[in-house]
Amino acid sequence: MKKVYSAGLCAALLMVSACDGSLFGGGADCGSDDAQRVLDELLKEELEFAVQATLDSQKELGSYDATELENAVDRIRLRLSDVRTSQDSSGSARLSCGATLSIDFPTAIEKKANEARSYAEMGSVRDLANRFKLKRRSGNYTSDFDYFVQPTDDGSKLFAEFDDDSASLEFMSEVLGSYLLADEIRAERVEVDREEAEERREELEAKRAEDAAEREEKDAFEAEGAAALTAAKVERDLASQEIQGVWKAMGKVHQDAIDELHSAWVKQMKARCAANAAGTDTRASMRQASALKCQTQLVKSCARTLRSNVNSRSTRTNYCRL
Repeated sequence: MKKVYSAGLCAALLMVSACDGSLFGGGADCGSDDAQRVLDELLKEELEFAVQATLDSQKELGSYDATELENAVDRIRLRLSDVRTSQDSSGSARLSCGATLSIDFPTAIEKKANEARSYAEMGSVRDLANRFKLKRRSGNYTSDFDYFVQPTDDGSKLFAEFDDDSASLEFMSEVLGSYLLADEIRAERVEVDREEAEERREELEAKRAEDAAEREEKDAFEAEGAAALTAAKVERDLASQEIQGVWKAMGKVHQDAIDELHSAWVKQMKARCAANAAGTDTRASMRQASALKCQTQLVKSCARTLRSNVNSRSTRTNYCRL
């Protein structure tokens, strides 16, 4: 689809000639000031339409200031160079034109557009230019640009037209869209960052609470083992005192008879209890407590057996069994 625009040239050329229907000397010129002026106006008008359509489709980002859009478009500097002309058709005053279009954005507009695109993770303005196959030269963006110019039959007006899917037009539209929505995009990015930070904070707090609960459970688990070991040691000591009392109460004859046997029995008893306790709990303290409880039971049982030797007149000595 082509966009057509016309402009009256009487005022522009009044100093050179009057508006008498022969301003172009029978034809138009692709590179004339008038052609450049009418194309500049047409491009900027179409640029406003394109940006408005883009922004209106993104209402979730908020509204924009139409006056700001108009001012931003007006601040862009457009220039045609390396103009090439060919006749559109034999005998026609309509010219087919080709040129290099130079686009000069004010530094503030490009900078703000870059910031917005960075927040939105869309790549820089230069990245966008590369996508549309525009080149950056001396701070400007350039692209091949095709258009047509044709004067009215009376020569009082000049018409210009170009394809509205021009890469240059789309490029400028995206840059201005980013510029005009920069504040909304920044605010949205800040809100997203805030929400993500809050989510990370909540996750961290939950993790800390979970870790604290795990530590508390682990501490209680270990404390249970420590308490069980302490109690088992006390009971084992009491059993030792009991059997020592019985040993002393036996006569020397009985003591001598079972002395070596008793030493062997103690080693065997401890080994058996250790084997029984192995693998019963992940806590070393609980395994030790289990072994000590086992020893306590066997030592008390042994003490009861040895007690039968006390005051015994028999030469036969009763001894413990496992």
